[in-house]
Amino acid sequence: MTQGITRRSLLQSLAGGLATGSLTAGLAAESLAGALPAPSGSASRNVPMERLRRHIDPDRVLLWENTRKEIRELLDSGLLKAAILPAGSIEQHNEHIALVEDTAHATFYAKQIALELYPRVIVAPPSFCGYAPYWMSRKGSITLRRKTFQDYIFDVLHSLKTNGIHTLLVLNGHGGNQQPLKEMEETWRSKLGVTMEVDSVWAPTPPDFVKTVLESEKRLSHAEEYETSIALAAHPHRVRRVSMKEYDDAKLNYESGFSPEVEHFLRIDGRTFIDGRINEEGENATDRARQEQSLLATAAKGEKLVARVVEYYVEKLQKMIAATESGQPWPPA
Repeated sequence: MTQGITRRSLLQSLAGGLATGSLTAGLAAESLAGALPAPSGSASRNVPMERLRRHIDPDRVLLWENTRKEIRELLDSGLLKAAILPAGSIEQHNEHIALVEDTAHATFYAKQIALELYPRVIVAPPSFCGYAPYWMSRKGSITLRRKTFQDYIFDVLHSLKTNGIHTLLVLNGHGGNQQPLKEMEETWRSKLGVTMEVDSVWAPTPPDFVKTVLESEKRLSHAEEYETSIALAAHPHRVRRVSMKEYDDAKLNYESGFSPEVEHFLRIDGRTFIDGRINEEGENATDRARQEQSLLATAAKGEKLVARVVEYYVEKLQKMIAATESGQPWPPA
């Protein structure tokens, strides 16, 4: 991470900034001092360092919260180098986390990473919906068709490149998106002629690291201790505590009794359509186990996971920007 900013101080500063709509001037100056070369020529006229060093509204790193003048000046100055495109999903997260979680935490990570590297990195509008046909038996879930999702991501990347941003990171927050994204990665990179990578919010937290943070012996990949801890750290207002009695009293069934409309979606993906038939065997037990694991989650655990991810992507984006500037291929050979 940027010199002088510890993991905890970063999280505490951001938590305060997100709550009040601002970050401290100290964090802004410290981050810029370690990460930003002094501007010269037109850069100093268009985006004076004095302006950059003062109080930073965290929304400044969000593309859609800027004016065309502000983006034009950052691009003309050469200060803006890269963009992060969060990819998420609107889908069920058991009984206790808001449907927007995958989009929310991908955008949360992107924003923190961009703040660390301000003003060199901007956050593009996220893909709110993703590829999730296998969740359509759970109410509230929404899915895009695979190609619709891929086309959306490409169109945003193409727009960013057309604006003059040649280092692009697709930061995926939803498991179902990963294969559709990765299968197009090389095609998009070649077609756009940019430094580009698709990566996930969970990649920087391998099992050996996760074991040092969580109590659960086995990760269940969705809405369990891991994801609930991140939600508690990043946006606790999106988490509702639900007791196991409440869960059991709901008498949920996700293994049978699907409507023809739901069956249509369950037949699309290999997670739910196996050997020529819909197979959701064991889903009720897994769903309950996820709910039970979520009760172990804490914000403190989430902070450790978040810090690891932010640190990883700050370093990766710096390397990607350097590759673009030096004309080196990405990924490195």
